[in-house]
Amino acid sequence: MKEFPQFIKIGDDRINIDEIVSYGLVTDWDEDAEEEYRYLYVDTKKTEGLFQYNESDADFDLDEKISELDDLFLFR
Repeated sequence: MKEFPQFIKIGDDRINIDEIVSYGLVTDWDEDAEEEYRYLYVDTKKTEGLFQYNESDADFDLDEKISELDDLFLFR
């Protein structure tokens, strides 16, 4: 029996977990606004560039989503 691909839903995107190369949370400084901002990024084999989800625009909690990704990929 053929195994079906598995996906993770992040925001409005469905990303095949077999294609994920790296992911993480980034905290950066916006010099123009003089404030800190955070975003989640996901890099995949088949896309040019990254999927990026800014904390201020996301309709989900970044920490919960990174925990979900960790549960998929990290050995405990």
